[in-house]
Amino acid sequence: MNVRKIFRNTLSVILLGWSTLLMGQQTTNLVTIDSVNPAKDPVYQQYLQRLDSLYLAWQNNRLPVRFYQDTALAFRKDNNIPDLPDSVFIKRLAGIPSAIELTYNKQVRSYLDLYTKSRRKQVSIMLGLSDYYFPMIESKLDACGLPLELKYLPIIESALNPVARSRVGAQGMWQFMLGTAKLYKLNVNSFIDERLDPERSTEVACAYLKELYSIFGDWHMVIAAYNCGPGNMKKAIQRAGGKKNYWDVFYYLPTETRGFVPAFIAAAYIMNYSQDHGFFAVKPEMPINSDTVLVCHELHLGQASEVLGVDMATMQMLNPKYRRKILPAAGGPYALRLPDDKICSFITLQDSILNFKQNVYLAKNNMDKEPIRSVKSKSKPKSKPVEPSGDDVALTYTVKSGDNLGFISSWYEVGINAIKDWNGLASNSLRSGQSLTVYVPKSKAEDFRDINGLTFAKKQSRVGKENGTGQAEEQVTQAVSAGTKDQFILYTVRSGDNLWTIAQKYPGISHEDIMKLNQMTGSKLQTGQVLKIKRKEG
Repeated sequence: MNVRKIFRNTLSVILLGWSTLLMGQQTTNLVTIDSVNPAKDPVYQQYLQRLDSLYLAWQNNRLPVRFYQDTALAFRKDNNIPDLPDSVFIKRLAGIPSAIELTYNKQVRSYLDLYTKSRRKQVSIMLGLSDYYFPMIESKLDACGLPLELKYLPIIESALNPVARSRVGAQGMWQFMLGTAKLYKLNVNSFIDERLDPERSTEVACAYLKELYSIFGDWHMVIAAYNCGPGNMKKAIQRAGGKKNYWDVFYYLPTETRGFVPAFIAAAYIMNYSQDHGFFAVKPEMPINSDTVLVCHELHLGQASEVLGVDMATMQMLNPKYRRKILPAAGGPYALRLPDDKICSFITLQDSILNFKQNVYLAKNNMDKEPIRSVKSKSKPKSKPVEPSGDDVALTYTVKSGDNLGFISSWYEVGINAIKDWNGLASNSLRSGQSLTVYVPKSKAEDFRDINGLTFAKKQSRVGKENGTGQAEEQVTQAVSAGTKDQFILYTVRSGDNLWTIAQKYPGISHEDIMKLNQMTGSKLQTGQVLKIKRKEG
C-alpha cells in the first residue's frame, strides 16, 4: 500500500508539474504580448514619427503629390470618437476577406487606436494616396500570385510616401536599403533612384516577398522578415526553439520589428472600415491616367513642363525617381511618365522640347556648352583685343529688332569679336536701339555709311542672302503687299527656336496650326527656315 501510494502521489506531482509548465508557457506567451504597454514600445514611437513626417511633408509641400485644397471635411475635428469594444474589432477583422490571418490582441488594438483617434489627419491623407497607388500595387501583386492584402505593407513602411527616407537610409514607398536595391537590380546613381519609382519598386517588393514566403511559409513571418531581414528572422526562430509562429517568436525579434505585424493588421482594418469611423479621404490632385514615352537624350523635367503646359509638381509626382529632375543622356533610353493627354504632344514636339531653354535647365550638366556669363561682367575677353588700324573710319550702327552680331559682321565685313571688342561686349546679346561703333577701312567708308538706314531685306540682299541665320532675339518679317494686308506673317527661324516658343509670340496660334499651315510632318526646325503664320483678324 505504501509503495502504491508513493507511486500515485509521485505520478500526480509529475502530471501537475507538466500541466502547470504547459499552462504557464501558454499563459506567459499571451500575457507577455498583451501586458506590455505598446504605446511605450520603440517601434510604436517610430511609427508615430513616420505618420507625423507624412503630414509635415504634405504641409511643407515636400510630398511629391498635390491634394485638392478642400480638406476641411476630411480634417474635421471629431470630439465624440466612440471607444469601441474589442468584440466589434474582432468581428470586423473576421469579416475582411484575407489570405493573411488578421489576429486581434492588445498590440493590434494599440495601432487601431492610433489610426482611429490620435492620427486621423494622417489617415485621411493615406486614404487619398491609396486611391491612386493601390490599383497599381494590386496589379503587380496579382501578377506574382501574391495576396492582395500585401498592399497594406507600404502603409506601415512609408505611409504611402513615394519619396520617404528613413533615419537609417531606406528610401521609397517600400523602404529599400541601397544593398537590397542593388541586389534586385534597381538602378541607383547620382541621377536616378528607382527606389523612388512606385511601379519599379513595387515589382521588386513582389519578388522579395515571394522569396521570403518560399523561406518561411507564413505571411506573418514574411511581413516581419521584410522589416528585419531573413537573417534576423532565422535567428529569432532558432532562439524560440524552432517555433515558426510570429507570436511565438515575438520577443525574440528585434525591438523595431515587434510592432510590424500588429501595425499591418491595423492598417488592413482602417482601410476597410474607414467610413465606419467617420473618415473622409483627402483626394490627391493628380492625373489618374498616365503613360510613358522613352527619351534617348538629356532632358530636364522643367523643359517638358513648360512646353507641354504640365505644372512642375505634377511632373515630379509622375517621375520621382529622377533625383535632379533630369533624365540623363548616358545609359538611356529612360522612361518619362506623362498624363495620357500629353503623350501625343510630346511625340510631336520632342525635338522642340529637347532644345527648349537648354542653357537654363541643363547648363550645369553640359560642360561643353558655353557658360552663362554674369550680367554684371563688363570685362573684355582675355584674348588680345582687336584694334582698329590708323586709317579706319568709325561708323555708328543702331541695332534693330531681329539683328544679331552675325548679321552686322557680314554687312560691315568685319569679325564678330572685333565688334565685341570695339564696344566692350561680354556676350553676343544685343538690344533694340543699342548703338554700336563699327570700324571700316577709309576707302570703303562711303559704301558702308548707308547700311544703318537700310531695311533688313536690303541689307541681306547686299551680302547675297534672302534670309538670315543666327541668334536674333525677335526675327519676324511681316508680309505686307502694296496697300493691302496679306493673310500670313513670315517668321524666320532663329537659333534656339521651337514650334512652341514661336506659337507663344502669336496669341490664338498653336504649334499644331503652324505645322498644318506649313505642311510639316515633324517638329524639327532649321535656323533660317521661313514659316508662314496665319494672321489673326483684329
